[in-house]
Amino acid sequence: MDPIFISYRHSDGDALAERAAWVFRAHGIPVWHDQTHLPPGRFQRRLQEALASGLSGAVLLVTDDMVYSSFVRELELPELLRLEADSAFTFAIGNTVTTSDGRLDYGAPDRLLPQELATLSDFDQFPVHDHPGLARLASEMAIRRVRRAAVDDRLHLDIQTRTPALGTPKVPLASRIRPPLRNTSVPPAEAWEDFAPFLGDLPRIVQSAGVQHLHITGGAHLSMAFALGAALPTTTGLTVTIADQDGTEWTGPETQTVALAQSALPLDGPPDGPVAVYLDLVPAPPNKGFRRYAESHPYAHAVEIAVAKREPIPAESAPALVTELRRRIGEVAGSRPLHLFMRVPFPLAVMLGRACNTLRATLYEWEREAEPPTYLEMATVSAGRSGGPVVSWTTDRFPTQAK
Repeated sequence: MDPIFISYRHSDGDALAERAAWVFRAHGIPVWHDQTHLPPGRFQRRLQEALASGLSGAVLLVTDDMVYSSFVRELELPELLRLEADSAFTFAIGNTVTTSDGRLDYGAPDRLLPQELATLSDFDQFPVHDHPGLARLASEMAIRRVRRAAVDDRLHLDIQTRTPALGTPKVPLASRIRPPLRNTSVPPAEAWEDFAPFLGDLPRIVQSAGVQHLHITGGAHLSMAFALGAALPTTTGLTVTIADQDGTEWTGPETQTVALAQSALPLDGPPDGPVAVYLDLVPAPPNKGFRRYAESHPYAHAVEIAVAKREPIPAESAPALVTELRRRIGEVAGSRPLHLFMRVPFPLAVMLGRACNTLRATLYEWEREAEPPTYLEMATVSAGRSGGPVVSWTTDRFPTQAK
């Protein structure tokens, strides 16, 4: 599907529009955002091209300075309202203007951007003073998007957390997460802030599409792939298929198995401390970084679970493998806090997140850009949790509670 357009006043809306763009992208909505797509000095011509090039919807971000924007009032808004006449075009307003008593000023759009033939107060308005407000707006736009998408018996979600938002496929949901910051390889805290509310809304978004089958493609940091699976635990009854980069779907009979090797690390941490589990399921030499990390932290117990043979895992063996991994993880963790480290194929991380529907896990990523490279805590996830699976995420090593 085509992207949506963000209309706003630059003088006091630049930062808001940038935040909104990433929140929408995290919710699977590609964005045509002028700061991203317009070279300097070509604003008006490229804007007209964008409005005529095919948009699936638009969001008008109303700020106090909008009253000074003849460009929005005379060019952008009339064209967007013309497109809105098509039932396939989604249009909503994000409003930051409040009344003297602190309530949302629903009359502000009409007052700041008077139009002869339209009443902006007739459109849905969402308070976007903060990140949760932007997330609610993005969720509503995503729901409208999938309801109007051409789907047969399944909804397609493509996700990418490692690359910028440009070049997204035209699928109903194309989730694009803020890429790693310069000189890092792991998701920034802001990426989790965008991603967590999307995961909380995802079951409702899928339900709104009227399907019981979600097809996932793309690639992601493994902590985010696990969290994505945890948003759709097996207990929901939803059918989820995941394809790898080659298009192979990771599904098949549970009779096929992969031999595993499990080893415990000798540690002298407190007996009531957390348990560390490292899954190493790729055809590459072992990563010794986990042992160094575990030995320098107060873990009560730590185990490595690896493939017995350093060979690619057959996609058709994934269901049986996930069942076995879930059993082993549960036995090792018991009732103690679980810290999970993964080096596994992307589809397997999603499937494992779905299967761990009674576990609470703190997830880690390998920061290869650090000197020396090390593991960094990313987020704590609990499937089936009200409000979404992400309990908290870390920023500067301090936890931030999910809202």
